[in-house]
Amino acid sequence: MSGPATTLHVMRVVDHPLERLYADQDFDWVVDTVPAVLAWVPAGARKRRRRPLRFTLHHQPASAPVSERLLLRLDWDLAQLEARDRALTERTARMRAGRTAQREHVTELAAYGLALVGISLLLPGRRVVSMRKGLPPDLLFDVTPGALRGVEVAGRSRGGLAALNALRLGSAAADDLGKQGVLRERRDIVEAHLSLWCASPRVFVIAKVKP
Repeated sequence: MSGPATTLHVMRVVDHPLERLYADQDFDWVVDTVPAVLAWVPAGARKRRRRPLRFTLHHQPASAPVSERLLLRLDWDLAQLEARDRALTERTARMRAGRTAQREHVTELAAYGLALVGISLLLPGRRVVSMRKGLPPDLLFDVTPGALRGVEVAGRSRGGLAALNALRLGSAAADDLGKQGVLRERRDIVEAHLSLWCASPRVFVIAKVKP
């Protein structure tokens, strides 16, 4: 099992408006995830003066132990988002208040939304065509049987980079390969990326793990 990527000591700033997702991906994959992304935003950051949200982003573009460290600045224009989804504000408020049957899945949905952000930024032109249920990877670019290509997604409310590395690499237990190990072992997957994020502190890991 390989260890975490060695990070180069550089910092590149990248900006991403959340409404860009509606242009880069199909509506069906975006409309349920954007309210979840907004729902976990801390109260003080909802106001324009506390934005953009800043994430330390660790990007490993190939299956090699080197990554680039970036500063992701995530922002949004609420009017543009509402023009795409008239129910956005109401659904976001209900998710924040826990008044929805999706109350236990807000972190999961936000992780999908942020994975779409990562795809827009670092895998430009790639479009999600399907989502998998119960098997990796979660988001698929190609559904060819025996030759799947896509992104495995996960999110954590807290724990930072250490929590994300544990998700990625697993533990010392013989049967815990971590998400990276599982993706590499599956013969039906020919290309796989990881999209892992943490809300506190705000850390984002995007890594290509196969081939």
